[in-house]
Amino acid sequence: MGTTPVRRGVLAACAVSVCLLAAGCDSGGEGADGAKGAGTDAVAAGGAGKSAAELGRLLITQADLPDYKVETDSPKDDPARKVSSDKQACEPLVRAQSGVPIGKVTGTAVASALGKAKQAAPDASEDEKLDALRESAGRTGTSVFLDSYPGKGAEEAFAAVKKAVAACADGYTALDGTKAMTVEKVLSVDQDPAGDEALAYRAVVDLKSGQKANLQFVFVRKGEVLAAFEVLSVLGDAPQPPKAVVEAQSRKLG
Repeated sequence: MGTTPVRRGVLAACAVSVCLLAAGCDSGGEGADGAKGAGTDAVAAGGAGKSAAELGRLLITQADLPDYKVETDSPKDDPARKVSSDKQACEPLVRAQSGVPIGKVTGTAVASALGKAKQAAPDASEDEKLDALRESAGRTGTSVFLDSYPGKGAEEAFAAVKKAVAACADGYTALDGTKAMTVEKVLSVDQDPAGDEALAYRAVVDLKSGQKANLQFVFVRKGEVLAAFEVLSVLGDAPQPPKAVVEAQSRKLG
């Protein structure tokens, strides 16, 4: 996964900037707990993985989601950037929330889908105009990441996330250089079947001001591609990535 101006725009639409969310991308390196990166044997056991250009053709577009504003961008790699956790078992979740690949990838593509603002009719009453404004302010922006892996790398990365969700229920500290962010708890969330396997979870973040933020993730694996969907909420609720966005992207993966 990689972080781009598109991703930062989605987070800005949620009206908050949270430490570690405007992060760079490490397109290589090692993951954690079963996602160490695929070697020659793994490639022989599976495919060679897709390039960024190939993944780009699989990304959702405006035509796929006419009710959303869809944007794409190229990830900006930062090979020197490292993230970690005070609990090794939780590192896959730190990498996910920081936009760093879980394991070695062959390509990455990024998009965002933001619900279109509701427009009040020209002859709308003041109350109707206020309702439209409130609905527009609360619209959900979803960051979408596609990562492709050689061999069984995608399966290993998905398994690492699944294992970390169970192991990190009591929370963890995410570390990015000198910055730290406290995740108080991780909750598994029901997710409709998609791709070859899918899961969802919510991370409750302590904003150090008496407020909490909710990071919602959905992961869908289809073959050698792992799709991640991320939504940030600071409004007290915990909306999952819109079903329409997840379904549209999952269909494009085949």
